[in-house]
Amino acid sequence: MERATRAHIDTAGAMGGDDRSDWDQGYGYQFWRGRHGFRGDGAYGQYCLVLPEHDAVIAATSATAEMQRYLELVWRHLLPAFGDAPLTGRDAEDAALRERLEHLALPATDGAPAPAGGTGDWSGAAFTPEGGLCAGQPKLTAAELTADDDGGWTLTLDEDGHRLAARWTGTDWTVTEGRVPVAVTGGWDGPDALTADIAFLETPHRLRVTCSLTDRTFRAHWLTTPLVPWPLRALRAPRG
Repeated sequence: MERATRAHIDTAGAMGGDDRSDWDQGYGYQFWRGRHGFRGDGAYGQYCLVLPEHDAVIAATSATAEMQRYLELVWRHLLPAFGDAPLTGRDAEDAALRERLEHLALPATDGAPAPAGGTGDWSGAAFTPEGGLCAGQPKLTAAELTADDDGGWTLTLDEDGHRLAARWTGTDWTVTEGRVPVAVTGGWDGPDALTADIAFLETPHRLRVTCSLTDRTFRAHWLTTPLVPWPLRALRAPRG
């Protein structure tokens, strides 16, 4: 482990930018050196931070392009707490943190839970890509919306003949544990526009799909763009 986490490659300035100090400390055998300890990195803030001097490991699964900023927050707020004994005189701060953590939630859509005019033309509506092509997912060629019997909705995306059903009820997140686990929230922004967010739960990626009833087209773009152009059916953890 000592050899693997020693700096074998000089990385000063290699990652570009003026504020990448945790990437300037050198690279070992699949491990980055940092200002504190060492770490394994994944895209968009998937971290395994190892701090031997504190006998601590921090695992993070985030979805951010500001990876240095994430580390700065860890060094500023978590590192000082790794002492030999619990910090004292912080009862109010601990209570505030506990309250905040208990109410953490990924914001759902702020759209309406159903179209203003009722199910109407929305159920069974088919959509094609606006402009003829989804730039962020070129093989995504069609979308169809159906109303479910329980008041929910299903947006089915067709990508190169493979269909992905994104289902939600109300405006809160609805989780579907299928071949590709997803969480979906959707809502109407007026009588002719629907927006649905599809979070691929085993990845840091979320796809936003906006459908227009007026011209029967849809747009789809990534909030965090996958590093390689995976098909939607591949956005899942590898299976043995």
